[in-house]
Amino acid sequence: MTVQIFVDGLFVPVHDGAEPYRGFLTAENGVITATGPGSPEIPAGATVVDLAGKLVLPGFVSAHSHLWQSVLRGLADGCSTYGWIEQLHLKYGPLLTEADMYAFTVHGGTDLLRHGITTVCNHTHSFGDGASGQWRAALDLPQRTIYSHSPSRLDSATERLSGIERFQQTTAEVGDPRVLARSYNTTWPLPEADMRTEAALLTEYGIGQHLHFLEDPAATERQRAEFDRLLATGSVGPDTVFAHFIHTTPEIVARAGARGAAMVWNPLSNGRLGSGIPDILGYQAAGIRVGLGVDGQASADVADPFQNMRTGLYLLRAAAQNAAVLSSREILRMHTLGSAEALGVADRVGSLEPGKFADFVVIDPERPSTGPLGPDLYAHTVLALSAANITDVRVGARSVSTGLFEPADSGAVTERVAALRALL
Repeated sequence: MTVQIFVDGLFVPVHDGAEPYRGFLTAENGVITATGPGSPEIPAGATVVDLAGKLVLPGFVSAHSHLWQSVLRGLADGCSTYGWIEQLHLKYGPLLTEADMYAFTVHGGTDLLRHGITTVCNHTHSFGDGASGQWRAALDLPQRTIYSHSPSRLDSATERLSGIERFQQTTAEVGDPRVLARSYNTTWPLPEADMRTEAALLTEYGIGQHLHFLEDPAATERQRAEFDRLLATGSVGPDTVFAHFIHTTPEIVARAGARGAAMVWNPLSNGRLGSGIPDILGYQAAGIRVGLGVDGQASADVADPFQNMRTGLYLLRAAAQNAAVLSSREILRMHTLGSAEALGVADRVGSLEPGKFADFVVIDPERPSTGPLGPDLYAHTVLALSAANITDVRVGARSVSTGLFEPADSGAVTERVAALRALL
């Protein structure tokens, strides 16, 4: 049994009822077994790590990402979602190979780790011989994943159902503690009978539905009209996550909440693409679980959860003309435990509680200095810090920081991207 005790940390557990404390965290075999203020008893053989008073947060959870996009940033400036898709998916997608998707996904996952994101819902695409390269990457990256897949919008009903079968065969028996759950994108319209079959098959296999829905204002009327079919075919329930979910109606919100659905708010990409500002407080009041995602690095461009939290917080405050509409404490919870709740994995990640994986981020507010911590720890953390303050990232209590904070030698990835651009 491997016992690690992290002492003299300023821990921010984030779960309800818990307050920050100066003390310790004990992990056995990568799982938290004890936390508390003060100094613990040190059993023989335990490894002790002195945190020297540094700030410790739960590892961030990105509830919606596309890791393969990491090498394609700064594209389609000034374009909304569909213009951006034309510049990214339609131009680059046909050129990508399985090897590309593997290398690009590893690049993206490493980038998220560097920014303190230890759990990611990685929404994959069918470029490059299906999702096989992305799946291999998920098993080679150290962070935890909710593995999600989006079939081609051109797939027929038969192709989509066979795609679910392949997804099940590939991912069902992996038995890796880093793979927390699986989900599938089902928003492309099909006849109702096929949608029912699809929803039933996903339920049978324990695969959730993760739908890109009501993101771009240009699709508002069409997708609102599809919502009744989603309800009627069993496509909305406790294992349903709506990504973006901006241009709703009060009726859609009420019915999604009644079915126990969740949504993922992506402030950086929503702002960058001009998608809009969702009614987060209204969703929560309707019983919808809300998480935060940094989306793909080709639409958010950076994967910094601190910047993501601030962007969302400021947008809501500005829209409401009320600085008290959402607090720093609430949005920090939303990017950790709230995202884990939205994805249905809060029993294992999202907060610093016994029984959960020891996934956490160590932060030094003085490197680079943002001044001494103020009286409101949550406000200082959310409003003043950034990923530049991270000094260590732990997954299962094991440091994965070796090389993370050094300049990346992109090497072959950079050469491959240059070759792709030469073909366009």
